[in-house]
Amino acid sequence: MLRRFYFDVGNDQEAIRDEEGVQAEDLKQALADAYDVISEMADDLSAADLNNSWTLIVRDETGLTVAHVPIGLFSISHRMPCRG
Repeated sequence: MLRRFYFDVGNDQEAIRDEEGVQAEDLKQALADAYDVISEMADDLSAADLNNSWTLIVRDETGLTVAHVPIGLFSISHRMPCRG
């Protein structure tokens, strides 16, 4: 059964709440599906505001917080190179 996950972002001074969310089987799938969007957002936030660290706060459909992920982990400077 699909569940809905919401991806809020925030720092010490500002919060942006996700009102739409995404449907996924579980948290792992939701994060994988959202990876490209989160990566682009991470680069934009890092470039715009170097002094405040942003956090991705993941909520489930009940409003329960299920994960906190530092946005910087998704930025270009923290991505692992592809092996192949």
